[in-house]
Amino acid sequence: MVELADGRPVYSVDYFTSAITPRYLAALREEFDVPPSVELLAPGADDLPSHPPPGYITLSAEYFRAGLRLPFHPFLRRALTRLNMAPAQLNANTYRILVNCYILWMSNFAAEIPFRAFQNLYRMKSAPSSTGFYYFQGFKGTFITSCLDSDKQFKHLWFYAGGRWLHGELPYSEVPHSERVPVTFRNGYTWARAPHIPELSSAMIDALRE
Repeated sequence: MVELADGRPVYSVDYFTSAITPRYLAALREEFDVPPSVELLAPGADDLPSHPPPGYITLSAEYFRAGLRLPFHPFLRRALTRLNMAPAQLNANTYRILVNCYILWMSNFAAEIPFRAFQNLYRMKSAPSSTGFYYFQGFKGTFITSCLDSDKQFKHLWFYAGGRWLHGELPYSEVPHSERVPVTFRNGYTWARAPHIPELSSAMIDALRE
């Protein structure tokens, strides 16, 4: 049952009607090479993004233009699990930041960026005017410079993904808990201060900033 408060949805995203159609999803599948094992479903008039149908998850078409691909990359699976958030609780710029930080670290150091190192670049904050939404804010100014100044279109382009959206081989129930991305909205994990990291990680961050 969808949780309501005074007859209204708890999350502000549930007030946004989706402009997604089956034809739009067919074009999205072709443009971003979504495999047949992943189902794409246009929402109905009474559907809510915060509570997808069983076996599905809510996404936005704008996430794909920000670097998201299906099935989820292992780095994004682990990040969303650590953040304790459903993918649609984040705006498209958060995916630009996550994907580009992963690429920068991997291309320069041949390794995946440690989550605590990422936490030294960005803090996660809740959006004060949009209940249930979260965004990244840089600790020392802008680190990833490809983010859009305005990123509101994603709220109108939501749809559901089912099937093998999380992993190419395993059903959701068999994915390790450390990578089992939340499917419904919840209170996410935020941090106000950068955690302590080894001197080597700090030096690597400084090298990338230069």
